[in-house]
Amino acid sequence: MTIQEYSRQISSKLEHDLSILTLDAENRLIQVESAFYLVDHALDELKRFLATYEFESEEEEIEFFKNQMSEFLKESVFYSELFMIESSKTPGSSKELKRFYETERAAMRKFLKENQNLYNYLLLKKENQDKVFFLRSAQAPIYKPNLFWHTLDTRYCTVYTLYFARIKGTIALMDYIHEQLRELNGAGDPDWKKSNPLNWTGKKVDLVELIYALKVSGVLNHGRADLTQIAGFFEKFFGVSLSDLYRTFSEITVRKNRTAFVEFLRDRLEYYIEKGEALN
Repeated sequence: MTIQEYSRQISSKLEHDLSILTLDAENRLIQVESAFYLVDHALDELKRFLATYEFESEEEEIEFFKNQMSEFLKESVFYSELFMIESSKTPGSSKELKRFYETERAAMRKFLKENQNLYNYLLLKKENQDKVFFLRSAQAPIYKPNLFWHTLDTRYCTVYTLYFARIKGTIALMDYIHEQLRELNGAGDPDWKKSNPLNWTGKKVDLVELIYALKVSGVLNHGRADLTQIAGFFEKFFGVSLSDLYRTFSEITVRKNRTAFVEFLRDRLEYYIEKGEALN
């Protein structure tokens, strides 16, 4: 059995085990801790298999450490950081909780900005540095000095596998925080959805592009409306879920045409005006 086949087997079991845990408010910390240990157990199984495994080629080793292992470590990062966030959250009003989550989100944005080059490498699916980043035998230069890297067990991980895992985990955490802010803003009101005759039937990525365009244009609340408020309104109004808002926008930032939907709207409006239909 190849290591890719084995990791898919472990990943499938982990996904099933995690799906049983529901992160409800009543015992969320216990569930997050349980999820972390499930991931930790899966990593232990993978490491035992890896300890005696001989990669058939550099390409196979790169594929594993770039994609499979970074996904397992991403889950570990996500649940360990989530535990820290939720355990440091103190009871308070909705306003205080929103301020808490917004502070955490700002710290995550700062982390992604500080690691923008690697973030772009991940989003753009580049491969030109793969042999440096994801071969254990490579003497990969440390992207940023960090005492932690000296304790890293390079039999099971490369420095950049861990960097990628932290970036992926951070994006997942930002989507989690967006969902918490959405609930605090009351975006899930079923009565609104029931009485609203309009449904968003376009692509979700187009709606995300529109939301960011409205945010940066400053046309809502004299520019004081934040992203969560705007996204929460659209979720509530159209009855859609934008729980992967940050991941979706990350994909927008690296595509060839970043403003495709806004340009489509402009073109359709100009065509409509030119035909004179606006006067009918």
